[in-house]
Amino acid sequence: MKSTNLNHHKRKPSTKLIITTIKNTTRFVLLVLAMIVGVGEISSGVLTKSTEIARALDCGPKPYVELAEGESSVSFIDVGQGDCELIRTANHNVLIDSGDRDMAGVVINFLRYLGITKLDMVIITHPHDDHYAEMTDVLERFAVGQVIMPQLPEDMVPVDYNYINLMRTLEKREIPIRYTKAGECFALEEDCRIDVMSPIYDDYEDMNNFSIVARFVHGERSFLFTGDLERMGELDLVESGVEIKSDVLKVPHHGSANSSSEEFLRAVSPEIAVVSAGSDNGFQHPRTAVLYRLKDAGCSTTYSTSNNGNVVIVTNGMDLRVEFEKNHALEL
Repeated sequence: MKSTNLNHHKRKPSTKLIITTIKNTTRFVLLVLAMIVGVGEISSGVLTKSTEIARALDCGPKPYVELAEGESSVSFIDVGQGDCELIRTANHNVLIDSGDRDMAGVVINFLRYLGITKLDMVIITHPHDDHYAEMTDVLERFAVGQVIMPQLPEDMVPVDYNYINLMRTLEKREIPIRYTKAGECFALEEDCRIDVMSPIYDDYEDMNNFSIVARFVHGERSFLFTGDLERMGELDLVESGVEIKSDVLKVPHHGSANSSSEEFLRAVSPEIAVVSAGSDNGFQHPRTAVLYRLKDAGCSTTYSTSNNGNVVIVTNGMDLRVEFEKNHALEL
């Protein structure tokens, strides 16, 4: 019988396989680190190094955008059926909303991957869970300059756990609260500012219409953030005569049929629209009728976090550049 040397037929692991194994192991270590960061504290040195490694291996939140001199960006963070946006300028970071608690860690990891340690301003458009319930965790882990909120009628102020926990955290962390109103302006850089457009009135019956509507302006470009504003609030905004025309629109109320009225969209006349909504959500957001109304208003491209994941729009005050996590087109 002919003997066979089995060792002779063993293949040496290829260099590609070794590199892949190292990468996968490193990704696992970074994942563990991310989990630690998400639930507790870790030294800034370790965090910085782990973030640098993650970027080198391209295994952090996508897309990762480094700003060039004179650029700013707006990130529409995928928090499922909720809202969360981040404005970054040369010297300031502004977070708008945070998504619900079932997205714990998503926002924190996104911010830390960018190297952010301080939020100069946090805007809570209105206290519905899908917009602010995760905010307490964010406030616990970052230095925060101030929190901007709408002034609500006493009978609309929530009395549930999330709101009470938010207020306790703000007090414990000694973070100042500013109850804003239409007409206020916050300067960020010489050519960057945030204008507060609404709430206009104080007698709305629906909390959605108390949503803070803010317009971020960088040079000749502008972004309009709308919370869950509905038709009544939209029409009040249009009739007020305030400047709401913007290049980029965060579509109101996740693309609900009760929002994005024809009058409002014509006044905004966006070039780009972004819908923040969850995949296969039970509300069927964004509604097809809204997508058609956007198109009729001259909007050339509509993105959604449900289809595109994280969407980042970069501007130098003149041009716009869009990057996204997934290339799945919205279908009409």
